[in-house]
Amino acid sequence: MLTFTPKKGAACTVEIESVTFDVFPAEAPKEGWALLSHPEEEMKSKQVVSWPGEYDFAGISIRAVGQDLGRQVSYSCNMEGVKVMFVDTPVLAWTDTDLEKVGDVDVLVVAADDAKKVQALVEAVDPRVIILSSVKGGDLAGVAKACGLASVQTVDKFTVKHGALPQDNRQVVVLG
Repeated sequence: MLTFTPKKGAACTVEIESVTFDVFPAEAPKEGWALLSHPEEEMKSKQVVSWPGEYDFAGISIRAVGQDLGRQVSYSCNMEGVKVMFVDTPVLAWTDTDLEKVGDVDVLVVAADDAKKVQALVEAVDPRVIILSSVKGGDLAGVAKACGLASVQTVDKFTVKHGALPQDNRQVVVLG
């Protein structure tokens, strides 16, 4: 079971059994697992991932994809049989090569900043679940509508179970 809880900005915390980690925190933590959106020259902890490449920690398989000449990093993670893609803000256009690196996506966690770019990404990866995070200056209502959500209602926690993903439709959730 994966549990997502919002943090400030496009960040969230993910809990899987005994492992907890932050995705896109405002700054690199001194301890604890974290996936950062921008490469750090000096890492404060060996439990922080910030560079493009392939990683494995605590049973989680991670592929970090660099965009904008490696200055922004997004992640594809296989956790308990669920493929989760984390995309930071600003959402950039994804090339076919970037999408091949990501592969199949069950859950897309994305900042709601640009409706057209998010919609193009959703169409390209076809996730079963979309988790949106509100960002300053973003277009939450427009992105939610582009993803098929009629009205915006935020949740403070969202849980995903392997085998319990929607099969015939798509679920859209807004963390807030």
